[in-house]
Amino acid sequence: MKIRNTKIIIPFILLITLIFFSFTKELNEDYIAISVIVPIEIPAEVKAVLDNKCTGCHSNDAKGGKSKMKMNFDKFTNGEYSTGKTISKLGKITKQLDKGKMPPKKYLDKYPDKKLTEEENQLLVNWASEQGAILKKE
Repeated sequence: MKIRNTKIIIPFILLITLIFFSFTKELNEDYIAISVIVPIEIPAEVKAVLDNKCTGCHSNDAKGGKSKMKMNFDKFTNGEYSTGKTISKLGKITKQLDKGKMPPKKYLDKYPDKKLTEEENQLLVNWASEQGAILKKE
């Protein structure tokens, strides 16, 4: 009886293992495709706003670790973000700017000259939205 069960169980276990590894391989191939690194283009007028109002907190040279960890514009230009991560970050830029959360009030109390004008805010929102749409199509 034990030998007969073994003859049934071993092929079953091999079948399950084969199925598992075939799905794992497909998932890894999908992951690799999503992880392609694509540096995005930042037009001169957008770069000027980012340099003057944003990169003080959101760049490799920023003092605050939390703000540059959440968003680092140097990683956009260096191509350090994967396509998926870039799309996500661009969406967060749009969301934060639409809500009026950037730059934060606490920061603006200290540095009022860093406040985005309505035109600068819209320029950044349009750029982030357009770049995100372009990357989603690729």
